[in-house]
Amino acid sequence: MVLNYFMKKPILAIGLILFGLFIYQVNQKEKWGLFHNEKLVPTSCRAALVRIQKKTPSNWNLFCEGNNLAVEILEDARNADPTTLKPIMYRQLANHMSFVARVSQEDILEKVFFVRFKLRNPKMELNAVTEGKFIVKLASLENPEHIMSHLKSTVQVKEEMK
Repeated sequence: MVLNYFMKKPILAIGLILFGLFIYQVNQKEKWGLFHNEKLVPTSCRAALVRIQKKTPSNWNLFCEGNNLAVEILEDARNADPTTLKPIMYRQLANHMSFVARVSQEDILEKVFFVRFKLRNPKMELNAVTEGKFIVKLASLENPEHIMSHLKSTVQVKEEMK
C-alpha cells in the first residue's frame, strides 16, 4: 500500500530519501541532530575514566575533554605553613600522578592525548599537564630521583598563589 503511494508520487519518495541523507550527514559532521549522543563515541579517555573512577576518593573530580583526561582534586592542607605548602602540594601532585598511572591500564592510558591535573587548596593552586604516554612510565619507576627527573622533563606546571 505504501509502495503504491510512493509509485504514484515519486518526487515525495525522492524527497524523503534526500532528507534522510541530509539529517545523517549533519549528524556526522556537525555533532547535532536527533541521534547524536556524545557518550556513545568511544575514546581512550572514557575507557581510562571508567577504571580510575572506581578507585578514586570523594575529593576527586574526573572527566574527559575529548580524548584528554582532566583530574581536579581538592586538597585539604589548611594547617600547612606557607613555607612548607609548596613542597607538600608538589609531592601530592606526584603521588596523584603515580596513582593514576598505577590504577589505569597502560595500553589505554598511552592513547590518551593529555592528562591535566588541577590541585586546589585555599592558599594555592597547581595546574599540571602531561601526555598520557609519559604518565604511564610513572607506574614502573620506584626510585625517587628517577621519578623527580622524569616529572621535571615531562610535566608542565603552573602554580598560582591565592
